[in-house]
Amino acid sequence: MRDAPPILWVAVGFATGVAAATAKGFAPFVLLIPAAAVPFGLLCRPRSRGLALAACFAAGIAWADADRRSREHCLAQVQDGDRSAVHGYFVRSSATGASKFRVLSGPGDQCRDPVWVYLRTDPFSRTGRVARASPPAEARFAIVTGRWYVTRRPDGSRAVYLSAASVHFAESSAAADSTPAPAADSASLAGLPRPTAVVPWHHRLGSAVRLRVAQALDRNLGTQAGTAKALVLAERDAIPRELWDDFARSGSAHLLSISGFHVGVVAALLNGLLSLTGRSPRTRAAGTAAGVWAYVLLIGAPTSAMRAAWMTTAFVAGRLRYVPARTLGALGLSMLTISVLCPQMVSGAGFQLTVAGTAGIVILAKWLLAHWPRHRGHRWIAPPLAAGIGASVFTAPVLAWHFEQVPLLSLPSSILLTPLVAAAVPGVLASVAMDVLGVPGARVPGAGAETLLYAVTTAASALGGVAGATWNASPREASLLVAGALAALAFGGVQWRNRPAVRAAAPVAGACAALWLGQSAFALAGRGRIEIVAIDVGQGDAIGVRTPSGRWLLVDAGPRSGGADAGLTRVIPYLRTRAVRRLEAVVLTHPDEDHAGGLSSVLAHVPTRVVLGPGFAGGQRGHMDGLDEARRAQVPWRRVRKGDSWTTDGVVFQVLSPAPPTADERSPNDWSVVLRITYGEFDALLMGDADDRIEAGLLDQGKVEVLKVGHHGSRTSTSAEFVEAVSPDYALISAGARNRYGHPHPQVLARLEDAGARVLRTDCQGTVWVTGKKDGTVSASDAR
Repeated sequence: MRDAPPILWVAVGFATGVAAATAKGFAPFVLLIPAAAVPFGLLCRPRSRGLALAACFAAGIAWADADRRSREHCLAQVQDGDRSAVHGYFVRSSATGASKFRVLSGPGDQCRDPVWVYLRTDPFSRTGRVARASPPAEARFAIVTGRWYVTRRPDGSRAVYLSAASVHFAESSAAADSTPAPAADSASLAGLPRPTAVVPWHHRLGSAVRLRVAQALDRNLGTQAGTAKALVLAERDAIPRELWDDFARSGSAHLLSISGFHVGVVAALLNGLLSLTGRSPRTRAAGTAAGVWAYVLLIGAPTSAMRAAWMTTAFVAGRLRYVPARTLGALGLSMLTISVLCPQMVSGAGFQLTVAGTAGIVILAKWLLAHWPRHRGHRWIAPPLAAGIGASVFTAPVLAWHFEQVPLLSLPSSILLTPLVAAAVPGVLASVAMDVLGVPGARVPGAGAETLLYAVTTAASALGGVAGATWNASPREASLLVAGALAALAFGGVQWRNRPAVRAAAPVAGACAALWLGQSAFALAGRGRIEIVAIDVGQGDAIGVRTPSGRWLLVDAGPRSGGADAGLTRVIPYLRTRAVRRLEAVVLTHPDEDHAGGLSSVLAHVPTRVVLGPGFAGGQRGHMDGLDEARRAQVPWRRVRKGDSWTTDGVVFQVLSPAPPTADERSPNDWSVVLRITYGEFDALLMGDADDRIEAGLLDQGKVEVLKVGHHGSRTSTSAEFVEAVSPDYALISAGARNRYGHPHPQVLARLEDAGARVLRTDCQGTVWVTGKKDGTVSASDAR
C-alpha cells in the first residue's frame, strides 16, 4: 500500500468527505473500507500524504454539501401535502415500489434528477382503482396527478416524493396536453404549461431494448426468466422476496445484482467477439469499453456497474497510451469519478460494497497469494479462494453497518455458484441475441441457461436455509471491529514490519480486543438507568424497554399491512443496532394488527424467552401468525391479567389491566394490557390502546415520569381527569405520519401540554426514547 498511486489517496480522502457530509453518524472506517489504506499512507509520508488526505476530505465535504443544497433548492416550491400535476415520463418503473419520473413541467422541472413516484392506481385502468399488477410504461409522455410528501432524512436534508392518484399516458406532448382528465384532477391540471422538451432518444431506445430483451427472456428462459432479468437487466420485481432473502442469507446476492462480475463477463464476451474480426489490441480495447458503457447505461447505470465501467475505461486508456494501468489506480479513478458526479451514492450500501469488495480482492487477495503455501493445484485453487476471502473480509463490516447481518457462508456460496452463473450468462445473452435477430433455435441456449440458473436458485435456497447462515451484527459492533483492526494494522506496520505472520494476526487480535472493550464500556455506561423507546413503526406500537443491566423487553411489535411488515423492516433493524441478542419477553397488549402484525417476524429473528398477552384472540392474521411462530420456535405464550407482576434487574413490571370478568370481548381494546414500570423513584405507564373507561380505574396511580399515551393519541383516550391524576413529565405518542385517523388528536395534545408534559411523537421525531435513573431523573432524545 505504500506505493499506491496518488489518485487512490485523492479518491479515498474525497469520497470519505462526501460520505461524512451525507450520512448521519458517519464512521469512516466502516463506511469506506478502502480507508484502511490511510494509516499506511500516514506512516510512510505523514506530511505530504496526510495533508493531501485532509485537503481532499474537506473538498469532499464541501462538494457534497453544495450538491445537497442544489437538490433541495430545485424542489423548494414543493410543500408537504400539496396536490398538483406534473408532466413528463417514467425513467424507470416498478410494479411494487417507487418509480423514477422525469418532470418536464410542474414542480421539480428544474431538477436534474428524477423524482420518486409511488403509484396508488393502475395507470392502464379506466376506473383508476387501486391495482399494482403492471408497472407504468417507460419513456412515454404522461401526466401524473397526486399529492406531494416532504420528509426529513436522518442527515437533515429534505426528501420528497409524489403519491400518484392517477396517471394518463399519451404518445406526444401535444396529445398529452389534450388528454382529458377526471374532474377531480381538473384543478391540478389547470394552468399546467405544455412541455417544450421531448423524451431523450437514449431513454426511448433503452426502454425499447429492455422491453424486447424482457420479452425474449420470457419466451426462452421459462421458469427462470425472472432470475435472468435480474441477472442482465437489473430488474428485481420478477424475483420473489423469499428467493432474494435466501440469496442474501447465503452471501450470494451479489451474483444476481449487476456488478463488476457481470460487467467483466460482458467485457470478456465483447473482447472475444472483436478478436474474431482481426482488429488490433488497441481497437479491441476501445470497442470493449464502448460496449461496456452501452450495456451499463442501458440497464440504468447501477453503482457497481458504473464502478466496473470506469475501471474498464482506465485499463483501456492505459492500453491506448501503451502504459499499463494499475488496478488500485483504476479503482481510485472510479471512486473519484462517482463521488464527483453522483455524491449522493457514496453513503449508500451499493457504492461501499462494490468499492470494499474490489479493494479486498486487490489488497488482501494479493497478500494471501504471496503467502499461500505452494502445493499441487495451487494455480487453480488459490486465486478464487483468495479473492473470495478478500471480498468477504472487506465487505463484512459494510454489510453489518447497513443490514445488521453478515452472511457466514459467502465464501463457499461464491465458490459453488460463481462458475454456474458465469456459465449461464453467455447462454442468456446468446438466447436474447438470437431471439431479437430472428435466428432460429434461441430456445436451445435458453434451455441450457435455464438449467444452470435453476441449479443456482436451488443451491442458494438450500444454503440460505441453513441454521446459523448469518451473523447478526450491529453497526456498533462493526465499527468496533474495524477500528480495532485498523489500529492494529497501523501499529503492526511499524512494530512487526519484518514478521508477516504476526502482522496477519494483529488485525484479528485488535478487532476482538476493540469489540470486547467497546461492548464492556457501553454496558457499563448504561448501568443504573432504564430506557423506554418508542420505535418509529408508522401507525402502530412497538415499545422497547432496556433494564439497567442491559436486558430488553418489547411491548407490541408494530403493524403489518399488505407487503409492509414493520416488525421486519423497523423493529428488528432497531434491535440489531442496539446489539440486542435476546428478548426477555414480548408483551402483546392486544391482538389488533397495528400492534401484533410484526410479532411473527420478531419471534422468527430474535430469540425470545416468553410472550405475554391478555388471553384474547380476535382472529386477526398477525396475532394468529405470531401464535404459529411461537409454536414453531417453542416460545411459551402466557396469559397475564390485573395483579400480575415480575421483577427484572430491579425493575418492577406490574399489570394494571385487563380484568377479564368485566371486559367486553367484542372490543380488543378493552382487553389491552396496561403496564406500570417502576425503578426506584422512576415510574412509567404503558397504556396500549386503553380508552377513557379503563383510565377511570387507574386514577389512583399517582404521578408518573413517563406516559405512553393510549391508542396513538385518540380522543377516546387520555382524558383530562387521567392526565391530571398521573401528571406525566414526558408523554410518548406512537403514530404514523399523516395517518388517516388524525392521530394524535389536538385535544389530547392540548391536555398534555397544559399539564406541563413534554410530548415526543414518532410521526414528527422518528424513534424517541427516555432514560430514567433510580432517583427519578429523566432525560429524553429522538432520532432526528
